[in-house]
Amino acid sequence: MPLPSVGAYQVMVGRYIEGRLAELAQARGATADGFEADLLAVYEDLAGRRHADPLGALATATGRTRTVLSRLLDVARQRNDQEGPSRERLA
Repeated sequence: MPLPSVGAYQVMVGRYIEGRLAELAQARGATADGFEADLLAVYEDLAGRRHADPLGALATATGRTRTVLSRLLDVARQRNDQEGPSRERLA
């Protein structure tokens, strides 16, 4: 089975990120609190799947810069260190 073209792969990853972020937002009630944790969950998922550039993929899908996303991911990591991972992330 041939691999998708680079453009098709980027579109597929972008759609996955958008869908996954929407699912996570719905699971937590779509409040502002938790968006950083959602980003971290998707970032870790992409990294775990050995995506070549998970931060870049998130940046493209969310329209945020790498710098902003790095800060948001750091906030989520700090919260996880203080509170422990949420149940949704463990499922």
